[in-house]
Amino acid sequence: MKRLQKLSKNKNPVVIFIYGPMAVGKLTVAKILSKKLGFKMAHNHHINDFVDEIFDRGSYASDALKEYLRYHLLENAVKTKIDLITTHAYSHNFVSKTGLSDPKYVKILEKKLTKLGAKFYPVHLKADGKELLRRIDRNSRKKFKKLTNRKIMRRFLLSKDWQTSPNLKNNLVIDNTNLSPDKVSNLIVKHFKIKSTKFI
Repeated sequence: MKRLQKLSKNKNPVVIFIYGPMAVGKLTVAKILSKKLGFKMAHNHHINDFVDEIFDRGSYASDALKEYLRYHLLENAVKTKIDLITTHAYSHNFVSKTGLSDPKYVKILEKKLTKLGAKFYPVHLKADGKELLRRIDRNSRKKFKKLTNRKIMRRFLLSKDWQTSPNLKNNLVIDNTNLSPDKVSNLIVKHFKIKSTKFI
Protein backbone atom coordinates (compact mmCIF):
# COMPACT_ATOMS: atom_id res chain seq x y z
CA MET A 1 0.00 0.00 0.00
CA LYS A 2 2.82 2.42 0.88
CA ARG A 3 4.46 1.71 -2.48
CA LEU A 4 1.23 2.49 -4.36
CA GLN A 5 0.77 5.71 -2.40
CA LYS A 6 4.30 6.78 -3.22
CA LEU A 7 3.79 6.11 -6.92
CA SER A 8 0.54 8.04 -6.84
CA LYS A 9 2.18 11.07 -5.24
CA ASN A 10 4.97 11.15 -7.84
CA LYS A 11 2.82 10.89 -10.94
CA ASN A 12 1.85 13.81 -13.14
CA PRO A 13 -1.74 14.84 -12.37
CA VAL A 14 -4.24 14.88 -15.21
CA VAL A 15 -6.52 17.85 -15.89
CA ILE A 16 -9.36 17.23 -18.34
CA PHE A 17 -10.54 20.69 -19.42
CA ILE A 18 -13.99 20.51 -21.05
CA TYR A 19 -15.06 23.76 -22.66
CA GLY A 20 -17.67 24.97 -25.12
CA PRO A 21 -21.03 26.74 -25.42
CA MET A 22 -23.75 26.73 -22.83
CA ALA A 23 -26.12 23.75 -23.04
CA VAL A 24 -23.62 21.63 -24.97
CA GLY A 25 -23.43 19.12 -22.12
CA LYS A 26 -20.10 19.89 -20.46
CA LEU A 27 -21.24 19.13 -16.92
CA THR A 28 -23.07 15.94 -17.94
CA VAL A 29 -19.94 14.59 -19.64
CA ALA A 30 -17.76 15.70 -16.72
CA LYS A 31 -19.95 13.80 -14.25
CA ILE A 32 -19.73 10.62 -16.31
CA LEU A 33 -15.95 10.93 -16.63
CA SER A 34 -15.59 11.59 -12.91
CA LYS A 35 -17.52 8.42 -12.12
CA LYS A 36 -15.65 6.31 -14.70
CA LEU A 37 -12.16 7.51 -13.87
CA GLY A 38 -12.41 8.30 -10.18
CA PHE A 39 -11.27 11.89 -10.86
CA LYS A 40 -12.48 14.84 -8.83
CA MET A 41 -14.62 17.43 -10.59
CA ALA A 42 -14.79 21.24 -10.42
CA HIS A 43 -17.30 22.72 -12.85
CA ASN A 44 -17.57 26.41 -13.70
CA HIS A 45 -20.76 26.96 -11.68
CA HIS A 46 -19.00 26.02 -8.44
CA ILE A 47 -17.21 29.36 -8.69
CA ASN A 48 -19.63 31.40 -10.82
CA ASP A 49 -22.69 30.92 -8.64
CA PHE A 50 -20.73 31.57 -5.44
CA VAL A 51 -19.27 34.84 -6.75
CA ASP A 52 -22.59 36.00 -8.23
CA GLU A 53 -24.20 35.73 -4.79
CA ILE A 54 -22.03 38.69 -3.76
CA PHE A 55 -21.16 40.67 -6.88
CA ASP A 56 -23.31 41.68 -9.85
CA ARG A 57 -22.81 39.25 -12.70
CA GLY A 58 -20.81 40.81 -15.52
CA SER A 59 -19.26 43.45 -13.28
CA TYR A 60 -15.51 44.04 -13.09
CA ALA A 61 -15.39 42.76 -9.50
CA SER A 62 -17.26 39.58 -10.44
CA ASP A 63 -15.08 38.81 -13.47
CA ALA A 64 -11.81 39.60 -11.66
CA LEU A 65 -12.64 37.34 -8.71
CA LYS A 66 -13.80 34.47 -10.93
CA GLU A 67 -10.58 34.60 -12.93
CA TYR A 68 -8.44 34.64 -9.79
CA LEU A 69 -10.34 31.76 -8.16
CA ARG A 70 -10.26 29.60 -11.31
CA TYR A 71 -6.50 29.87 -11.65
CA HIS A 72 -5.92 29.47 -7.90
CA LEU A 73 -8.17 26.43 -7.59
CA LEU A 74 -6.74 24.56 -10.56
CA GLU A 75 -3.11 25.41 -9.81
CA ASN A 76 -3.44 24.15 -6.24
CA ALA A 77 -5.20 20.98 -7.41
CA VAL A 78 -2.21 20.24 -9.66
CA LYS A 79 0.28 21.05 -6.89
CA THR A 80 -1.59 18.58 -4.67
CA LYS A 81 -1.35 15.92 -7.42
CA ILE A 82 -5.14 15.73 -7.84
CA ASP A 83 -6.54 14.29 -11.08
CA LEU A 84 -9.30 16.69 -12.04
CA ILE A 85 -12.06 17.32 -14.56
CA THR A 86 -13.11 20.92 -14.96
CA THR A 87 -15.50 22.79 -17.26
CA HIS A 88 -15.62 26.24 -18.77
CA ALA A 89 -18.31 28.05 -20.78
CA TYR A 90 -16.26 29.20 -23.77
CA SER A 91 -16.92 31.74 -26.50
CA HIS A 92 -14.04 32.60 -28.84
CA ASN A 93 -15.08 36.27 -29.02
CA PHE A 94 -15.79 36.77 -25.30
CA VAL A 95 -13.79 39.39 -23.41
CA SER A 96 -14.36 39.87 -19.68
CA LYS A 97 -14.57 43.24 -17.91
CA THR A 98 -10.91 42.80 -16.92
CA GLY A 99 -9.92 42.64 -20.59
CA LEU A 100 -9.17 38.91 -20.51
CA SER A 101 -10.46 37.09 -23.58
CA ASP A 102 -11.52 33.46 -23.47
CA PRO A 103 -8.74 32.33 -25.89
CA LYS A 104 -6.13 34.10 -23.74
CA TYR A 105 -7.59 32.64 -20.52
CA VAL A 106 -7.33 29.03 -21.70
CA LYS A 107 -3.83 29.58 -23.12
CA ILE A 108 -2.65 31.01 -19.79
CA LEU A 109 -4.34 28.14 -17.96
CA GLU A 110 -2.65 25.57 -20.18
CA LYS A 111 0.74 27.22 -19.61
CA LYS A 112 0.30 27.50 -15.82
CA LEU A 113 -0.83 23.91 -15.31
CA THR A 114 1.65 22.24 -17.66
CA LYS A 115 4.46 24.26 -16.07
CA LEU A 116 3.42 22.72 -12.74
CA GLY A 117 3.66 19.26 -14.30
CA ALA A 118 0.06 18.53 -15.23
CA LYS A 119 -1.06 16.56 -18.26
CA PHE A 120 -3.51 19.06 -19.72
CA TYR A 121 -6.22 17.52 -21.92
CA PRO A 122 -8.48 20.15 -23.54
CA VAL A 123 -11.80 19.04 -25.02
CA HIS A 124 -13.88 21.46 -27.09
CA LEU A 125 -17.50 20.28 -27.16
CA LYS A 126 -19.70 21.64 -29.95
CA ALA A 127 -23.22 21.13 -31.23
CA ASP A 128 -25.32 22.80 -33.91
CA GLY A 129 -27.53 25.75 -32.99
CA LYS A 130 -30.83 23.89 -33.19
CA GLU A 131 -29.60 21.22 -30.83
CA LEU A 132 -28.25 23.77 -28.33
CA LEU A 133 -31.59 25.56 -28.40
CA ARG A 134 -33.36 22.25 -27.78
CA ARG A 135 -31.17 21.52 -24.75
CA ILE A 136 -31.28 24.97 -23.14
CA ASP A 137 -34.37 24.50 -20.97
CA ARG A 138 -33.75 20.97 -19.71
CA ASN A 139 -34.56 20.40 -16.05
CA SER A 140 -30.95 19.46 -15.29
CA ARG A 141 -29.91 23.06 -16.02
CA LYS A 142 -32.18 24.49 -13.33
CA LYS A 143 -30.15 23.12 -10.43
CA PHE A 144 -27.52 25.78 -11.01
CA LYS A 145 -27.99 29.35 -12.23
CA LYS A 146 -27.80 28.34 -15.87
CA LEU A 147 -29.52 30.07 -18.74
CA THR A 148 -32.85 28.41 -19.60
CA ASN A 149 -34.42 31.21 -21.64
CA ARG A 150 -34.79 30.30 -25.33
CA LYS A 151 -35.18 33.92 -26.45
CA ILE A 152 -31.85 34.91 -24.90
CA MET A 153 -30.24 31.77 -26.26
CA ARG A 154 -31.33 32.70 -29.80
CA ARG A 155 -29.54 36.05 -29.40
CA PHE A 156 -26.42 34.30 -28.16
CA LEU A 157 -26.45 31.96 -31.15
CA LEU A 158 -26.19 35.03 -33.38
CA SER A 159 -23.58 36.93 -31.38
CA LYS A 160 -21.25 34.36 -29.82
CA ASP A 161 -18.50 32.47 -31.63
CA TRP A 162 -18.97 28.97 -30.27
CA GLN A 163 -17.33 27.18 -33.20
CA THR A 164 -13.75 28.49 -33.26
CA SER A 165 -11.26 26.68 -31.04
CA PRO A 166 -8.31 28.34 -29.27
CA ASN A 167 -4.76 27.35 -30.17
CA LEU A 168 -4.11 24.60 -27.64
CA LYS A 169 -1.82 21.57 -27.78
CA ASN A 170 -3.58 18.20 -27.98
CA ASN A 171 -6.96 19.92 -28.41
CA LEU A 172 -9.75 17.40 -28.99
CA VAL A 173 -12.83 18.77 -30.77
CA ILE A 174 -16.05 16.77 -30.49
CA ASP A 175 -19.35 17.64 -32.14
CA ASN A 176 -21.87 15.97 -29.87
CA THR A 177 -24.99 17.03 -31.80
CA ASN A 178 -25.83 13.36 -32.34
CA LEU A 179 -23.69 11.72 -29.66
CA SER A 180 -24.73 10.59 -26.19
CA PRO A 181 -22.76 11.92 -23.19
CA ASP A 182 -21.54 8.39 -22.50
CA LYS A 183 -20.20 8.07 -26.06
CA VAL A 184 -18.45 11.43 -25.71
CA SER A 185 -16.83 10.36 -22.46
CA ASN A 186 -15.57 7.15 -24.10
CA LEU A 187 -14.06 9.15 -26.97
CA ILE A 188 -12.20 11.37 -24.51
CA VAL A 189 -10.81 8.44 -22.51
CA LYS A 190 -9.73 6.60 -25.67
CA HIS A 191 -8.19 9.65 -27.39
CA PHE A 192 -6.02 10.67 -24.44
CA LYS A 193 -5.49 7.09 -23.21
CA ILE A 194 -6.59 8.03 -19.70
CA LYS A 195 -6.41 5.40 -17.00
CA SER A 196 -8.83 5.16 -14.09
CA THR A 197 -7.53 5.96 -10.60
CA LYS A 198 -10.34 4.08 -8.87
CA PHE A 199 -8.19 1.15 -7.82
CA ILE A 200 -4.88 2.90 -7.17
